[in-house]
Amino acid sequence: MAYEIEEAKRLVVEAGKKLVETGLIARTWGNVSARISDTQFVITPSGRAYEDLTPDEIVTVNIDDCSYEGEIKPSSEKGVHAAAYRHHPTVDFVIHTHQKAATIVSITGMEIRNVYSEFRDVLGDKVPTADYAMSTTNALRKKVEMCIMMNPGCRAIMLMHHGALCMGDTYEQSFEIAEALEKCCEKVIKDNYLRHSWTKTYSDEERRNFFLKKKYAGSMPEEICDLGSSVRNGNIFTINVGGESVDVDIDSGLGINGIAAKCAKIHREIYLAHGCTMIKQITSPDVIAVSCLGESMLPMIDDFAQIVGLDVKCCPWIDGDTDDCAAEICKAASARNAVLIQGNGALIFGNNDGDMQALEIIMDKGCAAAIDVEIFNRPHYVPKVECFLMRTVYLAKYSKQIDKK
Repeated sequence: MAYEIEEAKRLVVEAGKKLVETGLIARTWGNVSARISDTQFVITPSGRAYEDLTPDEIVTVNIDDCSYEGEIKPSSEKGVHAAAYRHHPTVDFVIHTHQKAATIVSITGMEIRNVYSEFRDVLGDKVPTADYAMSTTNALRKKVEMCIMMNPGCRAIMLMHHGALCMGDTYEQSFEIAEALEKCCEKVIKDNYLRHSWTKTYSDEERRNFFLKKKYAGSMPEEICDLGSSVRNGNIFTINVGGESVDVDIDSGLGINGIAAKCAKIHREIYLAHGCTMIKQITSPDVIAVSCLGESMLPMIDDFAQIVGLDVKCCPWIDGDTDDCAAEICKAASARNAVLIQGNGALIFGNNDGDMQALEIIMDKGCAAAIDVEIFNRPHYVPKVECFLMRTVYLAKYSKQIDKK
């Protein structure tokens, strides 16, 4: 039964906040809608931060042609939601997530054909995957709609390189589906590792070592360099290395209230060249593992291409050659928002806390995908043209729109 419009808008706002809190989306990636009649639904607006969203910003959209009421623009994925309501008359709440495990499984292009028994009551017998098309496009809407039509009994579908669509009769059921899908995909990933590694028990540490041995016969480093985190304020940046903070003059590179660590040279070069205001080293184990390869990283996920860049270069940090290394790292960072430092994780850079949080989530998800998809032996990358288009649109429009909030 469709929701009353006031209740629908309240639940959509609540769901958006819950998605951010649970990590099922980063920033505003993903969207939420609720049916209000046989002909209309309400949906989250385009490019608005969910943490501050209000019911007045939720947009009413017509199912038939996706036309909408008011001046606020609805989510660009409104057509995907309309397809769900059109083909599932009892579905009254839809969430499109960019949840980690489901996105990773989607990259393989495979469907989950025999859902584990503990998830079958929620997910049904299988979870299909819609063929890839660039996010926000009519081509994506058509491919998702075709997948829904070909699998009428499925309430969860994965979108290749993109995420998942969870279609519930209620708000509660939609989240139940999303959570069951994530747990199911986590188990798929673990079981795939066990099959390929011929081991009897799973551990994240052994998974990373298996990946590294497969790729270059190496292993995780015993130690990593602390390359610091910093914040810029005008012509000075404050860098924290090993718990000690030093203010550094950008023009001279000299510490103002102490001696700056050598890695401050990297931060200075990036600030001088790229105009960002925050830099942070991320050292999550999956990011460390991917950095050990010393290779550029290509996008396997749409939001990686949008937020991080067309690729992520990998550079060494050599203690005895810091000037040249800093210059090379800065060059590799050009037109990107991250750079891998061989054996030492990655540096991410942006202009506010929202940027940094999204970059950290997406770099970690992208590196986990690089590991797991390699173990699946099914690496697929987002086409270069689509990467370029998505990155261009993000930089020109979307990032500016969200920063207005």
